[in-house]
Amino acid sequence: MEYLWYVIAALGAGIGTGLAGLSAATVMVPILIVLCPSFSGETGAYQATAIALASDILGSAVTTITYGKHKNIDLKRGWIMLTCILTMSTVGSYVAWLAGNVVLGSFTLFLTFFIGIRFLIKPDTSRENTAGKGEKLDRKGVAISLFFGLTIGFGTGFVGTGGGMMMLVVFTAFLGMELKTAVGTSTFIMTFTALIASVSHILIHPAIIAERWDVLLICIVVATTASLVSAQFANRVNNRTVGLVTGAVLTTLGAAMLLLKFWPVISKIAIAATIP
Repeated sequence: MEYLWYVIAALGAGIGTGLAGLSAATVMVPILIVLCPSFSGETGAYQATAIALASDILGSAVTTITYGKHKNIDLKRGWIMLTCILTMSTVGSYVAWLAGNVVLGSFTLFLTFFIGIRFLIKPDTSRENTAGKGEKLDRKGVAISLFFGLTIGFGTGFVGTGGGMMMLVVFTAFLGMELKTAVGTSTFIMTFTALIASVSHILIHPAIIAERWDVLLICIVVATTASLVSAQFANRVNNRTVGLVTGAVLTTLGAAMLLLKFWPVISKIAIAATIP
């Protein structure tokens, strides 16, 4: 039964990457740690994080190629974010190993749900006056890129996300990129950050390769295929459609995972409430 969840997790992760540049961990980690008993051990969340990062590498790469063909990448406004994120992702990986399951598991579940709500409320993240492609950053843009680049980089290694959602918000809301350009730029960065963070995770905990090679293979193949198909779809429809589809998927998934995660607590409260 777990193998079915592996496929579902990787499929959802790939769709999220191709549609909106979301990192695989946004979808994959909650499913693995909640629905797969083999990931419930002491290092389960850390292993799930490493698998999600590894799946992000090729998934982000094929997504980047697809968006690049449609000229939806702007590295002149994203190079500072790239540098900062690459620098901090390794630090985050080491801190994640020290933090353990409680922090990682709970954080990713809530993150999935609230990102979904955010997309439903505002499907199109682009602002009215977008910056021209290749336009240089001003001082404010440089400061914003440095601040968010360093924090997102740490989160990439710590939570196991490629930082795609956070980068998407920064690129569109603060740096003025059009939505599809922001997605293409963020997946380009995620290709490298996921590579560095996944290697860091595996070096810190080498047992991932020996114990989880089958899960790694399944998730990488399925997520990469789903990323390619969904990226091609995203480049053919408008921004609002992409946002609504992504929001609906993530909100439903997040709510279901939170319900399963906290069901014992919810059931106890319900029973206590019915007792006079």
